[in-house]
Amino acid sequence: MLKILTLICALVGLLAAISLETWLRSRIVRNETSAETYAEVKSRNSEFWSIQYVPLILILALLAAALFVFVGHLNAAVFLGGAALCFVSIITGAVTVVSGSISSSSIAVSGDIRNALKTAYRSAAVMGLSVSSIALVGLGILFFFLKTGQLVDLVASFALGASVISLCIGLSGTAFSGAYALTAKSNVYTDYTGMFIGSGVDHVETYILSACSAALLSGVAVDTSGIMSTFTATAAARYPLLVLAAGIIASIIGIMVYRGYFTKNPAAGLTVGNMVAAVIVIAVAVYFSNDRLQSYVYGVCVGLGILAALISGEASKAYSIEGAIFKRFLPDVKRTGVSQSMIYSLSIGMISVIIPAVLTTTAMILAYKFANFYGIALAAVGISSMAAVNSAVRGFSINTASASEIASVSDPDAPSPNPADVLLTASVRADSVGKTYSGVAAYVTLVAMYTALSVVANNPAVNLLSTPVFTGITIGAVIVFVCASLIIRSIRITSQVLRVRLKDSDDPEKRITALRGLFPLLVISFAVPVATGFAGGISGLIAFVCSASVTGMCVIFAFNNAGKHFDRMATETLGTVIKVMVAVTLVIAPLFMNFMGIF
Repeated sequence: MLKILTLICALVGLLAAISLETWLRSRIVRNETSAETYAEVKSRNSEFWSIQYVPLILILALLAAALFVFVGHLNAAVFLGGAALCFVSIITGAVTVVSGSISSSSIAVSGDIRNALKTAYRSAAVMGLSVSSIALVGLGILFFFLKTGQLVDLVASFALGASVISLCIGLSGTAFSGAYALTAKSNVYTDYTGMFIGSGVDHVETYILSACSAALLSGVAVDTSGIMSTFTATAAARYPLLVLAAGIIASIIGIMVYRGYFTKNPAAGLTVGNMVAAVIVIAVAVYFSNDRLQSYVYGVCVGLGILAALISGEASKAYSIEGAIFKRFLPDVKRTGVSQSMIYSLSIGMISVIIPAVLTTTAMILAYKFANFYGIALAAVGISSMAAVNSAVRGFSINTASASEIASVSDPDAPSPNPADVLLTASVRADSVGKTYSGVAAYVTLVAMYTALSVVANNPAVNLLSTPVFTGITIGAVIVFVCASLIIRSIRITSQVLRVRLKDSDDPEKRITALRGLFPLLVISFAVPVATGFAGGISGLIAFVCSASVTGMCVIFAFNNAGKHFDRMATETLGTVIKVMVAVTLVIAPLFMNFMGIF
């Protein structure tokens, strides 16, 4: 029955995505300007994907071979399955990047701004529904057809496959869009193709990793449930899929709630869909918690994660919206210059770490009190269950930013209210909410994976003053800043290649090589966990993951709210790298179980 219910919810999500995509295409205002813009965006989208296939195949083949030799043939097969699932889900949802911003801008230029906002939101929702539904199908196959023992042994490799795809596509997408922003002329709109795709990849990666973490901790759920409970580890491993299935239906309802109405605030009512979906998911989670696991506390853990993410997202407006308390004293760029504004924006980003850090930590402590480590994993699953509706908010900010630039190029002398200005204001107001929610999802998922690692390693005693542990803590903290530096470098390298291509676009040899600057990050993601294992053994690995997760969380939240000069280094880039390193650590942990480290 559960298999059928999960599959039905996933199919409903896919049908909703297809329906929205069909509706979206019918919204494009057909004229010469929109035809040229559509062709240009489609060309950039094709260019982005054309550079992905060969490097991805080579990377996946090498990693699968390494897993086959050092871990096991089933792990290699499941790794490729996770990678294929993530890739199919993202490429299915990415079709909307071509038509989403074009539809929004053409409708806005025609004077119907309300429908332009609704179109931008629903086009982003197609991505969220696509990645969530397809990911749920794959997770259902894995969770319902493997025995619990096999699932625990293989789920880390499955998660690693999804993470590798997210690393390659997400980071190259950020480099791709960032390069256009650095090199495009003022009278040509920049590119948001890679940013939109990167956002979708980040959501599906977190979605898969949260479910896999809960599966790894299913044994903990049984051990800590009390003598009156009779549920099995299999039931505990499959319960998160019911939450994720409910999330898809709830997200569809939440997405349809937004109508685009606004007065002075063009993003008014944008997060109402999140709240509607949250109520539905929490109610379903509590019901099935009692029905399948004989207690309401597991549903409460799901709700704690959702509430922490929602409140953090709403609170982030104080740091990002013009006129809000922390933005009120932002220096005038025209008077003080860009450098002064950047310095103050960075300080705002740093202070903004407090609210999400306190809220998420409180939620995880309470979840731990209710259901031990399994409760933390459920909090992550709860946040991920709303990936579709949150992807709509995050994608809305990207779509409206792109549509604003297209509208400003298409009709620079538009009467007041200028569509380009309205769309840009909507983008700014939605941006911080979507990024903060994604950041909280990434952080709670990282902590869930960290706790899963400690359980896999049989909870070894950790002495903070021991050399292996201190080594792992130091490496984990330092590597976050090294990766942030390499992300900046990859954008710079890509922009240099793009600058040449824009000058001579007829030369087929001068295509954008967005993956070119990312190979060091890929190498680091695998080499550093292995090196840490040799240096500090299993204790060093646990310390490494904990340090990288907490340090990375602080940096991500700081960059999220530090303005456009810094936010490309946040959730969809740095967060992705850290999640890959943690996934690698989970896979290689058994190799270091009996190794104390060279230190």
